Amino acid sequence: MKERLQKYAPFAVYPLFYLFCLFIAFALCFPYDKLKERIVADFNAQQARSSSPQELQIDELESSFITGVKAKGIRLVSPPTEKGKRPAEIRIDSARARISLLSLLVGNKSVSFKVEAFDGVVTGNFSDTGKERAIDVELDGVDLSKVDVIAAQVGFPLAGRVFGTVKLRLPEGKASKGAGTIALEVRDVYAGNSKELTVKTPLGPFTLPRLKVGTLTVAGEAKDGQLKLSKVAASGGDVDVNGEGRVQMRELATEAQLDVALKFKINDAYRGKSDKTKLLFGAPGSKEPPMLEMDAGMKRSKTQDGYYQLAVRGTLGKPDVKPAVSGGPPTSFGGFKGLGK
Repeated sequence: MKERLQKYAPFAVYPLFYLFCLFIAFALCFPYDKLKERIVADFNAQQARSSSPQELQIDELESSFITGVKAKGIRLVSPPTEKGKRPAEIRIDSARARISLLSLLVGNKSVSFKVEAFDGVVTGNFSDTGKERAIDVELDGVDLSKVDVIAAQVGFPLAGRVFGTVKLRLPEGKASKGAGTIALEVRDVYAGNSKELTVKTPLGPFTLPRLKVGTLTVAGEAKDGQLKLSKVAASGGDVDVNGEGRVQMRELATEAQLDVALKFKINDAYRGKSDKTKLLFGAPGSKEPPMLEMDAGMKRSKTQDGYYQLAVRGTLGKPDVKPAVSGGPPTSFGGFKGLGK
């Protein structure tokens, strides 16, 4: 056996050494600048068809262990939500992606990735067999306060860390036919900056004490392109939130159609926290109507158990939030930004 190894080993070692050198040369000489330009151009061309297009920018793209790439200085720029405001940016420190050579040998694509952003980590895998695409994503400690686009959408800063998973299977590569699950938990959620919360009312800006939302849970299951949200709930803070609904998935995530019903109730401890909270939400035990109900739509959306109902429609890129009357369509809303639009 030893003699055979000595006889045939050189014939195996030389080809393997050649392949190793070939991969090293390929990694060193690959035109990563051209690849970066192609990725940016393809993404931006696809986004141009969206009603709320995002622009992708990448500072640097380089090799990562032969079969992978590493991108630095990634930015997703969204158009401003209001005239006169600056565009919102999503900044990503670095992202790595690696393709599986074994999957390529059988004609498939399998890419693992890791994104370090917003003081957290997003890991996952993307695969494409030609007949189906699949994506599995795990979020670990992503800080909402670092995502400027969220504050631009809701009208005030949000803090909290996101944990959970998103698993989707896309037949023919189409999200409109997708199936899978979503299970997210946002811990220690707060509305406002480190000290206060400012909301816009018909009487002007209102500065309130920072509002603790607690733990927000979002769970759902997708089938035939429709994601059914079975649970949207927050508890353990100054406000109780409950909801459910549907999301019609689209190839562009920002074009996904929303049909979600939410209801919220401000707890007595927060309502009595200051003169302004008493005025806006009503003092505990008081029969005087709160300032929030100056809007007829919000007044009609109130249930017997003290919750206010909201309907979230529109798209994921441009959600439309309005008060909803029980058993009726959403009503127009005159202006408490952050509580409705």
